[in-house]
Amino acid sequence: MAARSPVLTLRALALASMLALPAAAAERHLEGSLPNGARYSFDVPANWNGTLLLFSRGYSSGPSTGPVRNVARGEKELLLARGFALAASGFSKAGWALEEAVPDQVATLDAFAAQVGKPARTIAWGTSMGGLVTLALMERHPERFDAGLALCASAAGTVGMMNAALDGAFAFKTLLAPDSDLPILFNGPTGDGKRQLAEWQRALDAAQASAVGRARLALAATLGQVPTWIEAGSASPALHDYAAQQRQLYRGFIGATLLPRDDQLRRAGGNFSWNTGIDYAAQLRSTGRLDFVRALYAEAGLDLDADLARLAAAPRIAAEAGPVAYMKRNYAPTGRLARPVMLVQTVSDPVTLAEFNRDYAQTATKAGAGAMVREAYVQRVGHCNFKPGETVAALLTLQQRVSGGAWTGMAAAELNALASSIAPDGGDYTPFTPAPFVRSCSGIETHCAGEVAGAAIPVSGK
Repeated sequence: MAARSPVLTLRALALASMLALPAAAAERHLEGSLPNGARYSFDVPANWNGTLLLFSRGYSSGPSTGPVRNVARGEKELLLARGFALAASGFSKAGWALEEAVPDQVATLDAFAAQVGKPARTIAWGTSMGGLVTLALMERHPERFDAGLALCASAAGTVGMMNAALDGAFAFKTLLAPDSDLPILFNGPTGDGKRQLAEWQRALDAAQASAVGRARLALAATLGQVPTWIEAGSASPALHDYAAQQRQLYRGFIGATLLPRDDQLRRAGGNFSWNTGIDYAAQLRSTGRLDFVRALYAEAGLDLDADLARLAAAPRIAAEAGPVAYMKRNYAPTGRLARPVMLVQTVSDPVTLAEFNRDYAQTATKAGAGAMVREAYVQRVGHCNFKPGETVAALLTLQQRVSGGAWTGMAAAELNALASSIAPDGGDYTPFTPAPFVRSCSGIETHCAGEVAGAAIPVSGK
């Protein structure tokens, strides 16, 4: 007998799950609040298939006043039509709310069970910061979840992500604006931050105007692992089109390196990022982009080794032990998984790097849970820039993993075929392997590269 196609199996599973339970009276939409004030939203279809999807939202700088969103983008009707129940809380606090989000989401599960019923299966999913919340839920509460989907997630964790941003800003200021007051550790775009952003943009514009500046900007951006494809709607620069790649680094540098820290600093109580003990020459080699940087330096008539020596000799930024410990708790992933997790990312995301996914998969492997993790990539640029069919295809594939006990349908062509059966615009999954993440700082490491306790510099980074 011929083997059944994984895509056909997934379609059959989706249909069967829609027919498995008797019809409820009607589709239900429920809203309410947890005792701590976190609002929640539930949608339950008439033919609930027994699976609950618990969604975690991304970063929000201020409190949300609108309805709590329980899907990523435009997937709601597609998911309800397939029998999935949807739930989410808006979290009890805004900002980098990992500390509150994890218990709020667990409490939301309890509220759903009390008002609707206990689900047969529960899948956690989320985007951006919410993807990191999803990983925390899967690691800390495996008894409550059957699987997790982390979309465009800060999967390398808070500390590593913010250290990478520091590296890019530090290298640029050291090499191109050493006497300026440009902040390396950027608080945020409000207040004086608007002026600081304008000054950063002027410095970038000045650098981009000369071959010397372009080469040094490329080095700084490469150390910060800024993607070489930034502009939505544009074609990815060719492999050896270094000029086009450099222009993309220029356009994406601010968004990738000046990540707002004000809320994180308040929560942590001090500086949690550092570059003490970091060897930038070794880090450049680890990015796999050394030839690119060397070519631009040669074109500018610059000595790359001399600039790397300048970085090595420059005063470094130290972190405080207490704030680092707080941010590791909230959150540095451990990779210790008892349930399957799927990571989905665009090949070029300027905020949550594709390299983060690879880093998490490697962390899980170190923790002995590598078989629990699979990665998938979409050939597109942008942060959380997925089509609804691509997201639903990922959820159906994950549901198949839960039901069948093995990963099937994970090839890019299979995911695209499934996405095309879900939505007319299909999917653009592609085979892809990201570069290593060079500032890894997972929760299974006692100390991350260069980590020392020391007196914090002012949070402006001047």
